[in-house]
Amino acid sequence: MNLKNEKNFIFLSVGIILIFLLSMGYFFQTEISSLRRANKQETSVKRLRFAGVGDNLIHDSIYNAADRRKGLFGDGQYDFDHLYENIKPELDQYDLKYINQESIIAGDKFGIGTYPHFNTPQAMIPALTRAGFNMINMANNHSLDKGSWAIPESIKLWDQTDVYHTGVFASQEDRDKPVIIDKNGIKVGFLCYTYGTNGIAPDTDYRVSYLNEEKIRKDVANIKDKVDFILVSCHWGEEGIQALDNTQKKYSKLLNDLGVDVVIGTHAHKIQTVKWLENKDNKRTLVYYGTGNFVHNMLTPITYLEGMATFDFVKAGDKKYIDRPRFIPLVFHLEKNQYGLDGSVYRMDKYPIDLANRHIEMYGNGAYHLENYRNIVKSIIPQEFLENK
Repeated sequence: MNLKNEKNFIFLSVGIILIFLLSMGYFFQTEISSLRRANKQETSVKRLRFAGVGDNLIHDSIYNAADRRKGLFGDGQYDFDHLYENIKPELDQYDLKYINQESIIAGDKFGIGTYPHFNTPQAMIPALTRAGFNMINMANNHSLDKGSWAIPESIKLWDQTDVYHTGVFASQEDRDKPVIIDKNGIKVGFLCYTYGTNGIAPDTDYRVSYLNEEKIRKDVANIKDKVDFILVSCHWGEEGIQALDNTQKKYSKLLNDLGVDVVIGTHAHKIQTVKWLENKDNKRTLVYYGTGNFVHNMLTPITYLEGMATFDFVKAGDKKYIDRPRFIPLVFHLEKNQYGLDGSVYRMDKYPIDLANRHIEMYGNGAYHLENYRNIVKSIIPQEFLENK
């Protein structure tokens, strides 16, 4: 090879090497940029996990057993923690944990009461907070069981905790101020309504939040621009009926039309269906029409089949949506023991058969009733909302 050709070869080789190095640099730079974008997108996704259960309706058999569990019977001390200890590990997986406190907690000074005019011992409040509940619906048909004057006293008790509570109010100012939950970078508006209060009229228009189209429209308009999502609790439906009534159909459609994201229903004492509703603007609303009971002592086995609504509020850049909606079947176990009628809430798929056989409403036929529960769930809850599809 002569000198000229050798120089050309060297220049060509150097050029090829430079092109290769530049190409590799561009490739790695592109990959790094892609990884950075992916990481940025991943870190920009915000998620807020929600779990909601039904009616915490504390009959005298429940609080008498809690009384016997702690101190001397009648001494005003209660141990309610065991009622929730078996469902607490499940609740601990979620950020927001909702419950309908069906029986008012007005304060022990009003006298403890059971059906038809409830007043649950105030020791229930720390038991619920220890279980993890941090969203409390107070608007239901037992809100006025101790009269309108008991509402401000109940609110004072809840105000001593860090939980979000709404549905009844001490003043018009409180009624007009929406509850906004700001957690994990997501803001959720929390509204609660009830169909009625067992014929007991409140002393003022603002005392209890009733299902009323004009007021709901005003409440949603007042909160809509302040939050990322709106969750509405509705105490509605017919007691003991799994089919939806006209009130449920009317107000679920209204809430969907108004752009509400999720509705949690209570009151029927039986589980009811779950649906996605979609309005003319293609806005979807997730509606859990009825989660059933939670802790109670009602008649018939079917009232002990319950549900927990779970889903995620998600913000991903400009997108906001509800993710992974599920309905998790529960059972409230209640048996007769040394304390009286005593029990605890379980996931149905983790409820031991030996306990089922001791349940006061299953009469030794636990396997039969659990199979019946599973069939009811399959017939009422669409498969897309069940874990075992």
